[in-house]
Amino acid sequence: MKKLNYLLTMFFALTLFVGCDTDPDNNAPVADEGGLVITVDDSSGKVLGTPLDANDLENTEIAFNNADVDLDFSALLSLGNYNNVSKFELVKTLNNGDEAFIAESETMPFNVVYSTIEEYVAGLGVDASDLRIGDVFTFKVKLYQADGDLYYFAPNMGEFSVVVNCASNLIGNYQVTATRDDGASVNHGIEPIIEVSPGYYKAKTTGLWAFGAIAPDQGYNFNDTCSTLTVPPQDLAQGYYSNDVTPGDDGTVLANGNLIINYGIAFSSGNRTYQNVYVKQ
Repeated sequence: MKKLNYLLTMFFALTLFVGCDTDPDNNAPVADEGGLVITVDDSSGKVLGTPLDANDLENTEIAFNNADVDLDFSALLSLGNYNNVSKFELVKTLNNGDEAFIAESETMPFNVVYSTIEEYVAGLGVDASDLRIGDVFTFKVKLYQADGDLYYFAPNMGEFSVVVNCASNLIGNYQVTATRDDGASVNHGIEPIIEVSPGYYKAKTTGLWAFGAIAPDQGYNFNDTCSTLTVPPQDLAQGYYSNDVTPGDDGTVLANGNLIINYGIAFSSGNRTYQNVYVKQ
């Protein structure tokens, strides 16, 4: 039986936050895989729709408009050669389920373009009507070596995921007021919110600090899932400080376009919570 291993990048220090739940003893040593490194950093994609019942996101069907569905997947060889390569294979999964074959090749690159929801679900044994908010499509590159071994590239190097989400457009300028749990409040003035990826945004300031007061980039990131706003765990000021920025109570997109976002900041003297109110301009 062919061995099933996870292919490690030769630069452990650069491993990203994406987790892997395999036993480290099953990881392939760099010497065995010849130092092959690939990148999917140029990939992009979105699957956005409108839930038929906004009050039951877990169970309701989603109406998709193909204008809000696309994929431009690109996998490139960035280090190494093909001396011990039998072939590469590209597969996809839905919620880490069974793999569906997409393509194979003896060399890189892989390029896959989708423009419809039907292309996303093809081969997965589901219909578009089966999808729910929060479902995850993952595209994975596999390596078959000439000696018969099979490897998956490490998730931060050889995987790209697209989350099913509501259509979201929070890009724009807002009047921002930040309030701490002790009542202290700061008017930050007019600030932009920028989109990092579909449904994932970055603000300009965090807490009560004025822009530029503590770091070159003081913004925090947040998610919009069908008008529910959440702050994922992250380090303060885009990692400039090790202080944890933590999720608070769910925030919301109000009917008038204003935003309420809640989060916490960890300090050695004790943790504080904040609420930012964004008034659409």
